[in-house]
Amino acid sequence: MTREVVSPDRTYSIILPGTWAVIPLQDETAMTKRIVAMVKKQVGGGDRAARIRRQTRDEFVKTAQQARDAGATSFALSLELMPGIPFPAALLSTVEAWPLFASAELSVTDRLRAALPGAVLLEQQSGPVAREAETAQQRVGGESVPSLRVVYWVPRPHQDDLLRVTISAPMVESPELFTELFDAIVDSITWKADAL
Repeated sequence: MTREVVSPDRTYSIILPGTWAVIPLQDETAMTKRIVAMVKKQVGGGDRAARIRRQTRDEFVKTAQQARDAGATSFALSLELMPGIPFPAALLSTVEAWPLFASAELSVTDRLRAALPGAVLLEQQSGPVAREAETAQQRVGGESVPSLRVVYWVPRPHQDDLLRVTISAPMVESPELFTELFDAIVDSITWKADAL
């Protein structure tokens, strides 16, 4: 199961595999209602789950507010990778200016190299994209599990800026495999010509 999601500014769409909750950031009431509905669906109803629902809701609302305050244009939370296979991940998009030292006189590829010398350059359907990935260990309960954070810088066509897509996955056993999955997600970005 996949879902095409159009960005709030309608400049691009992206295909997300599995089940994702797209959280509206522009309207506080809509944001909170979407999070409440998502948490209720995932955690379930009943008095026993009330405390967990409240904590989870408050955490997601705080994260969404921080994303909005940081200038995020879109925010999505992964619920399942495939039916019955839960997969926690967050996808956050922002629009950022090119660093001043990445001269517009350079080709897009050279400009990405200058701006992000440590990044891996990918050739995707929309053109060159820079990717930085980092893994870490985090404690969940009594166990140490790997987490993955991947950041992509996608030059926006007909604009002099970048779409920064950050995907965080707190519990991944195979970071290389999931990096490939995230590469494919970012490669699914389709720019809406009439919106640029």
